[in-house]
Amino acid sequence: MTLPLTTAMAAAVIAVLQVVLMLAVGLKRQASGVSLGDGGDQELLRRMRRHGNLIENAPMFLILLMLLEIIGGTPSIVLIFAGLFVLARLSHAISLSSEGAPLALRAIGAMGTILSLLGTAGMLIWQLSGIG
Repeated sequence: MTLPLTTAMAAAVIAVLQVVLMLAVGLKRQASGVSLGDGGDQELLRRMRRHGNLIENAPMFLILLMLLEIIGGTPSIVLIFAGLFVLARLSHAISLSSEGAPLALRAIGAMGTILSLLGTAGMLIWQLSGIG
C-alpha cells in the first residue's frame, strides 16, 4: 500500500489556509460585534464565504486525492491535482479578500476547484475500471 504523502502535504497546507480564513472571520466578528450571521456587514460576509467555500470543497477533494494516491495513481498526476486545488483555493480566497479584488481570480479559483475535483474523480474511475 502506498502512503498518501502528497495528500498529507496538501491536507496540511489546506488546514493552515483554513485556520487563516477562520481567524479572519473571528477577528472581523469581534471588531463588528456580530456573533451570528453577517449582520449586514459585507466585509464579514466576504470573509465567511472565503472560509465556507474552502470547507465546502476541501473534504471531498482530499478524500478523492487520498484514494487516488492509495490505489496507485500516477504520482505526478496526484501532485498536479493537489497543486491545482491549493492554488485554486488561494486564488478564490484572494479574490474575496476585498471588494475591489479582480473577479478573474474568483473564476480561476472556481474552475481550478472544479477541474481538480472532476480530474481526481475521473482518474479514480479510470483506475478502478481496469483501463488504467
